[in-house]
This record gives sequence, C-alpha cells and structure tokens, in this order.
Amino acid sequence: STNTSLVEGAEEALASIKSNDLVAVIIDYHSDAFRIGDLVSQIRETLADTALRIAVFVRAGNQQLYLEVLKTGVSEIFMRPFNPERFLSYLSDLSPDDNARSCTENASGNSLIYAEITMQLDRRRVECNGMDVQLSPIEFRLLQHFLQKPGYVFSRDDLIEAAWPRGAFVEPRTVDVHVGRLRRTMRAALGRDVIRTVRATGYALDERQWADRAS
Repeated sequence: STNTSLVEGAEEALASIKSNDLVAVIIDYHSDAFRIGDLVSQIRETLADTALRIAVFVRAGNQQLYLEVLKTGVSEIFMRPFNPERFLSYLSDLSPDDNARSCTENASGNSLIYAEITMQLDRRRVECNGMDVQLSPIEFRLLQHFLQKPGYVFSRDDLIEAAWPRGAFVEPRTVDVHVGRLRRTMRAALGRDVIRTVRATGYALDERQWADRAS
C-alpha cells in the first residue's frame, strides 16, 4: 500500500517530508507564492540520500511559470489540463509491487539500439556502453523518438507531439532546451555528439556526423 499526505504551502511541505518515507513529491505550482527553484533545492537537500522523484503541475499557457519549473530539472511536468491516465500511469510507476518488479526484471522486453545506445522500453532504461544513463521523462521520450528513425530529421513540432502531452503549450525554445540537455547527457556518456542540428529544420540522431569528422 502507498501512503499519501496533502499539505499546503512550502514550509508545511518541507516539515512534512522530514518525517515521512517518500518516493515522490508532487507540487501544484500556480502562483508566485513561493520560489519553485528554492523549494525543489531544499527538498533535494533534505532527502539527498533517497531516489526521490519530483513532479510539478503548471497551468497551460503560463510560459513564465513553466520555464521556472523547467530550470529546476524536476522529473516530470504536468500541464493543466492534463490527461488523468498519464498521471495515473506516472503514479503507478513510482513504487511497483514486488511481483510486478520481478516480472519486469525477468522479461526480455522491447529494445531500441543505435551505436552504443540501448533503450529498454519496458524498463524505461537507457544504457550507453553498458552504463546507465539518467534521463528525465521528456528526454527519454525524445530519445525514443530519435531512436525509432535514426538519421531522420524531426521538426520541433514533431518532437513536441512525441514528447509532450497533447494540447500542451510548448514554445520552440523549450524544445531546444530539452534537446540541448539530452545532447549534453549523451555526449558525457559517449564522448561525442550523436544529435545533429539541422538549421531552420530540426534535429536528428546521426552517428555519421562523428564518423565524418573523424575521417
């Protein structure tokens, strides 16, 4: 079973997490009543030794609040109004029961493989050269989209449709920020860039760009 606690305000939230064993904190951020960056930092400092996940609700159309949340690097952002099924799926993934975990670990599952990148779709896991790579949910979905058609140039609209909730307000600059984060993460894992920018068009997963430079 899973216990939940509902609190109001940043101070009450911080006091609550000190006395509970948590797997996630879900924040409804709808005003400037507190600084989201400060709250997320304090939560992480308080629970530094746990694999805590932080999700935030933001009203669609409020780009300023969305960008503030984006900068914090939280694990998931839900744009109001959101698909309830997606939120329920997110909750169910937080703490699967032992039987479900055992089945997942023993299943072969579907994988996407390109260069030294392996994505295990059923386990939501990415490996580069056998080492785990940590990605946010949006970055995971972006990489999944790239891996499904390596070399294909996706427009920003294509990537928005693939990685964000339907109907979410997402500016092209927001796509650039997430792709930039994904590119830096993959560069750190592989030692080279595998995401190519195509000016005025979009982005592609393209190992050949490195081969061309090395030749």
